[in-house]
Amino acid sequence: MTDAAGAAGWRGRVPALQHRDFRVLWFGMFFSSATMMFQFYAQGWFIVSMTSSAALLGLLGLSRGAGMLIFSLYGGALADRMERRTLLMATQTSALAIYGLISVLIMTGHINLWVAFALIFVSASVESMDAPARQALIPLLVPKEHVPNAVALFIAAQVSAYAFLPPTAGLAIETVGTGGAFALSLIGHAVVVLALLKLHVRAKPAPATVSVLRSVGHGITYAAGRPSVMWILAFGMFVGILGTPVITTLAPYWMKHELGLDAGGWTLMGWGWGLGTLGSTVFLSTRDTSRYLGRGTIIAATGFALTLLGFGLTRSLPLAAAAWCLNGTFFTANMIVSTSLLQVIVENQYLGRVMSLRGLSGALNQMAAAPFGAVADGVGIGVVVPVAAGLLATLIAAPAALNRTVRALVAEGAQPPAATASASEPPPALAE
Repeated sequence: MTDAAGAAGWRGRVPALQHRDFRVLWFGMFFSSATMMFQFYAQGWFIVSMTSSAALLGLLGLSRGAGMLIFSLYGGALADRMERRTLLMATQTSALAIYGLISVLIMTGHINLWVAFALIFVSASVESMDAPARQALIPLLVPKEHVPNAVALFIAAQVSAYAFLPPTAGLAIETVGTGGAFALSLIGHAVVVLALLKLHVRAKPAPATVSVLRSVGHGITYAAGRPSVMWILAFGMFVGILGTPVITTLAPYWMKHELGLDAGGWTLMGWGWGLGTLGSTVFLSTRDTSRYLGRGTIIAATGFALTLLGFGLTRSLPLAAAAWCLNGTFFTANMIVSTSLLQVIVENQYLGRVMSLRGLSGALNQMAAAPFGAVADGVGIGVVVPVAAGLLATLIAAPAALNRTVRALVAEGAQPPAATASASEPPPALAE
């Protein structure tokens, strides 16, 4: 094979990277994920170092979730009403300032648990407006046929750091402290801002003729009139509420109290989870998955539930590491295929608001950490995790077997959206 033929084959496997603006933003996200890994681990370890209560640790998720819940729908409406690149620059700059303040307060000793929760609430509020704009920007950077590949690559850029950086994050926490780890994470936000400045896309939506509140209502009506969209959102909520609290909030408590690990051991387990995400993103980002998005959503969500169940039932470090790695594989696969499915079947003028509904479920996912933690303090986290995982598996499998809309989605995959009215008009109700 000639060099030219090899290059052509490589580009054919990742067609989204052929588009200059997507490539610029993707490289920015890829680099920033490496430094924001420090932020992720610093949050959890800072809180767990200040309290031995799973319930108080759960308040970390409640703080993040409350910010997302309050501002997610507003952020989705903004993403459909204003230039998305400008909105992203504003949110990334704000996040840079907030995490900079957290870093300074920790390093100078002028912070307590409740100030930390308040600042995390503010940061989550900003990020909830960032997420739908970032996701809705993708169809403006690549043609429709390359959207699934773009989503896979975008998520790969966000999660690939889990495969390589957790031990480094643990080393940073142990050497420069959580404040220093937060400071290192600021580089990521700065890189994303620079990447956004280099984008050529300047797509402006049609002038809004309704209020933000009414625009939010139109987005909800649009989603509610499409059972397939509602089921995708519902599956995301099931996975998040019953699984995400363990991964994003309660994991340090589990690693410390159930597996006897320190910060370094926890991040090494995170490394294993990240290797699973890497395998998933490499596989899905180099293949045409457009015909299998519906089926892939069900398979990945079920695999996530079963591997979480296996993780919750074992106290063997090798088995726990294997289950955790597979859990990362299925979690990331579910993110990629379900997000791609929404990107393909939802009209662009509603995409920001629909993705904000996905973010709304993400808010509930984070908030679920508080009752999870409270129950864990009462009956033990060793009971909570396998019960939640078993319930999740049931909630995924039952609709896939019994509901006609879900069965059709699995059988037919993604269909391109039909043209609809402009974003300023109430969407027509569609029967499916």
